[in-house]
Amino acid sequence: MQTLEQVRIARNRVLSFKHILPLQEKLELLNTIPKSELSDVKIFYKDSICIEIPHISVQSFNLVCEVARALIPWRKGPFKINDLEILSEWDSAIKYNLLESHLDLKDKIIGDIGCNNGYYMFRMLAQNPKQILGFDPMPLCFLQYKFLQFFAKEARLNFELLGIEELGFFTNSFDIMLCLGVLYHRKSPLDSIKLVFNSLKKGGEAVFDSLIIDGEGEIALCPKERYAKMPNVYFIPTLNTFKNWLESCGFKEVLHIATLKTAFDEQRKTEWSNGESLEDFLDSTGERTIEGYPAPKRAYLKAKKV
Repeated sequence: MQTLEQVRIARNRVLSFKHILPLQEKLELLNTIPKSELSDVKIFYKDSICIEIPHISVQSFNLVCEVARALIPWRKGPFKINDLEILSEWDSAIKYNLLESHLDLKDKIIGDIGCNNGYYMFRMLAQNPKQILGFDPMPLCFLQYKFLQFFAKEARLNFELLGIEELGFFTNSFDIMLCLGVLYHRKSPLDSIKLVFNSLKKGGEAVFDSLIIDGEGEIALCPKERYAKMPNVYFIPTLNTFKNWLESCGFKEVLHIATLKTAFDEQRKTEWSNGESLEDFLDSTGERTIEGYPAPKRAYLKAKKV
């Protein structure tokens, strides 16, 4: 069995892939900005994560804009750096604002599975957590996070190029765990939920979301090939099935926070997203995917390890 360090080394090899190396080189150009221009940086953890760099020169700011555009597509956000607005495909503030009142993060150790570029991690800093560790194996997400951290230099944040399958190395480690946008991409959602459960300390809490289908039955939709053009969607449960999954893995006090249909103000095309988005995944009625399945709807559950 591999050690965590061996897995890290293997996962970090993605950073040497030929399509990633030019992006790394772009990112390195930020180190040419004089340190004097990077003093007094302020971060505001609002709907749009705002980074204010008051002393940066026009030449250096143009470089910042160039690097940000090299890192397209930005799936999660939005972010703002001085006058540069990075309008991501997903307006992630909608989801975070829905969940924020259910998160007690002060002085807690938090994990974020599938953290993308760290948008939720930055938002959570407003509640003064002790530490936040994000997990995501996608190299572009890691480079976007590094881009943001170049300015933020937030010591409470860390990012691992790891997936949910590596949570076995983090048993009894977290007070709070977020698992958003992950379960329906897993061939065994129950195994994934159990990994989250085991990663929590006793008394810890997890917040999950999942695509769901309507109905009272304890069933799940298994798309034949694709769902909303996604090839890696395996199980879309009813709400009752989703709850049952958590309880069968040991969670107690399962709370249904909300169920929301994905709307065009939450997922949309922007100049920063570069490609198709929700409007391309649905039929002309907006009620079905182009494959004929029910349009995306998500349920949000919070549960406790007692």
